Amino acid sequence: MASKNQVLEKLFFKLLPVQILIFGMNSINSIVDGTIAGRYIDGKTVGVIGLFFAIVGIVSAISSVILGGGTVLSGRYIGAGNLEKTRGVFSLCLTLAFVIGSLISIICFVFPGEVAVFCGADESLKASVMQYSRGYSFGIIPMFLSQQLASYLQLETQSRRNYIGVGAMIFFNITLDILFVTVLKLDVLGLAYATSACNWIYFLVLVPYFISGKAQMNFSISNILWEKTFDLIKIGSPGALLQFCLAMRDLTLNRVILRYGGEVGLSSRASMGMVGGFFVALGVGGGTVIRMLASVYVGEEDKDSIKSLIKLALTKMMAMMCALMVFMVLIAGPMATIFFPDKASEVYLLTKQQFMIYALALPLILVVQIQTNYLQATGNNIAVHISSVVDGYFSVVIPSLILAPVMGALGVWWATPIGIVITALVYPIYACFYWKHIPKNVDEWLLFKDSFGVKDEDRLCINVNSMDDVIGSSEQIQEFVTAKGYAKRTAYFSSLAMEEMSGNIVNHGFNADNKDHNMDVRVVSKKDGIMLRIKDDCKPFDPVGMNKLLNPEDPSKNIGIRMVSKIADEFSYQNMLGLNVLTIKIK
Repeated sequence: MASKNQVLEKLFFKLLPVQILIFGMNSINSIVDGTIAGRYIDGKTVGVIGLFFAIVGIVSAISSVILGGGTVLSGRYIGAGNLEKTRGVFSLCLTLAFVIGSLISIICFVFPGEVAVFCGADESLKASVMQYSRGYSFGIIPMFLSQQLASYLQLETQSRRNYIGVGAMIFFNITLDILFVTVLKLDVLGLAYATSACNWIYFLVLVPYFISGKAQMNFSISNILWEKTFDLIKIGSPGALLQFCLAMRDLTLNRVILRYGGEVGLSSRASMGMVGGFFVALGVGGGTVIRMLASVYVGEEDKDSIKSLIKLALTKMMAMMCALMVFMVLIAGPMATIFFPDKASEVYLLTKQQFMIYALALPLILVVQIQTNYLQATGNNIAVHISSVVDGYFSVVIPSLILAPVMGALGVWWATPIGIVITALVYPIYACFYWKHIPKNVDEWLLFKDSFGVKDEDRLCINVNSMDDVIGSSEQIQEFVTAKGYAKRTAYFSSLAMEEMSGNIVNHGFNADNKDHNMDVRVVSKKDGIMLRIKDDCKPFDPVGMNKLLNPEDPSKNIGIRMVSKIADEFSYQNMLGLNVLTIKIK
């Protein structure tokens, strides 16, 4: 029996806003930088920032190796209930982020000329790109570290601190841009200094929680899982490959647009780079949450939750993305005036057209994000590598090279929706090769091997919202366990353990505040016995730890917890992602 996974749905939409803000924050800051540059310096400076996006892309590529690999490894250890190894991965991620961030900072500061040439700057733009590179270098280390901390704050259910950090970063970026550019007249260097300062501000908002003693994740040199470095790189490399390909695509398209659209086309394309991230933040944020949750469910071998997760993304998130597409088309003109106020200018018309064409790609961008993040979480790295190369480079560059000589800048604009259609075909083609036939059912489309998880008939999934549900579920569990051929004693203990713990959650957890709560119960028949897993979104409560603290001389207190502890062969608890997860095994 399967039920609607209400706990998963609430958790998904609890995690999603933070991921949208984290990704959208960079776009908002870029919009602010572009607005200040276009209005208070000159139009060419917008192009300078656009050229440097290639370096930002490479930095993001390297950072995504650590972030992607760390998220998947941590998720799997959480799903397996191994908190100590999750802490080891956390320590490894921070160490790698600091070392690599330091090296890139040195390169951008010491070799700005080489950086400018690499970005494709001509002699008229080289000096400005060099200045931007040096100013930007001061904020690379905190940017690397903050990306890791922001991800782990969600595991700690500290989303509020992320919100505060994002808000502070946006506020100070606007304030410092105005101060450095309009008051101190630092021009492009001032924009770079403002970005670096904001990266430090964001980091200083996030880091106190991890040194407060309250965090489950704590950094320890002795706890670094160095042996997982290769696994981390292997898992995270597909996402990095995408970012690297995107950086190479920027370098190629910058040259194409300069040839067929001139500096006007370059400035227009740079404005898309600044605004685009804001509109794809929903898709990218959703993909990140899918990768995070799917990694946990892979660790648990929970097919039902994976199916619910993908269905949720393809229905409710898709509806949101389609609405966003319509909204972007409607405000294309006003957005173009943010950067280029003269509506009669060529650059304004090009930018408006670009925004409208790009909007058509948004629904399929979400599809691709769902596909690639799910493939990464499930370890199908070959498919992710192929998708990354196709999406990041060839699917857009090839149409651009064909269309730009005929249509000019518009050819480059149309290459984006064409390219995302091509990329979306990678997953179904890979699935056909994976099975050597067209997938016949949902399990095959999701690439579930026979060895993954348990068969449908060997598991029972129940949603509990009241004491009536608890009593009814107890009877279902007893019937299920008996039907699987277990002794009456095992069936009785299984239903009793579930009734005692679920009843305790309903009576105490559900009534602890004025919020609506949900609980999911999963019963699995394994070779060595029955496994019960109870998840709820109430306040943290550890019955396993409570049982250890109970006074043995007062057997009447918390009798339910004592009883379950005695009849269970294994009794474990963890709290991650804001969920209480209780696992009971009866052999």
